[in-house]
Amino acid sequence: MDSTAQSTFIVDLAAYAQNLRVVREMIPRECAIMAVVKGNAYGHGSVAIAQRALQAGAAMLGVATVEEAIVLRSASITAPITVLMQPPADAFPEAIENNLRLVLSDIDAAEKLGELARKRNRVIPIHCKVDTGMGREGLDPESVIAAMRHVTRVSHIDIEGVATHFSSADDIDDPATANQLRIFKQVLRQFEKEGIPYEMAHAANSAAIVGHPASAFNMVRPGLMTYG
Repeated sequence: MDSTAQSTFIVDLAAYAQNLRVVREMIPRECAIMAVVKGNAYGHGSVAIAQRALQAGAAMLGVATVEEAIVLRSASITAPITVLMQPPADAFPEAIENNLRLVLSDIDAAEKLGELARKRNRVIPIHCKVDTGMGREGLDPESVIAAMRHVTRVSHIDIEGVATHFSSADDIDDPATANQLRIFKQVLRQFEKEGIPYEMAHAANSAAIVGHPASAFNMVRPGLMTYG
C-alpha cells in the first residue's frame, strides 16, 4: 500500500445549511439555535461551518474549549460563542479578552471569573450548568438555589443561561432522559419562584431534538445531526 496516498474530503456547506433548516422546522418558532462546532466542527472545519451556520440563522456557536473559540475569533467571527465545558481558571483571561460565554459548574469559578472581569471593567455572560444526571459537570440540583443566590451576588458576570446535558437521549426507551428533563424543569420552576434571573434555558442535543421535543426550551444545541 502506498503510504503517501492522499484522500480528498469534500464538505457540502449547502447540505449543512439544509440540515440546520431541518432543525429549525423541528423546534418551536421562538427557540434559538446554538450550532455546535466543537472538535473543529467534528472534523469538518470549524471556521467555514461556523460562518455558514450563522448565515443560516444560528444565534450562537458552541465549542468545547477556549482555544477552539479563539480560532473562530481569529477568523473575524464576532457572533456569540459559548464554551460548553468549564475551562481551567488560567484560560479565563483569554475568554474575557475574546468576549466568550462560559458554561460554569461551580461557585469558585464564578467568583474567579467575576474578579478578573472586574479588573478589566467587563461584564461576562455565563451559562450555569445543572447536573441532572450526567454525573460529569454541573451544580447539584439539591443545592443549586443556594449556589445561584451566591452567583447572583458576584459582580461583573451576567447569568445569561441555564443548561443541562442528557446522558442517553439517543436511547428513546431509556427513562433516564425523561427523569433528567423532569429535574431540569423543576430547577427552572425554582429559579422563577426565587427570582433568579436568566435569559435562556437549553438542554437538547441532536438526539433530544429528535426524540424529546419537550426539551427544546428556548435554545437547542444541534451537533451531530447537522453533519449528515
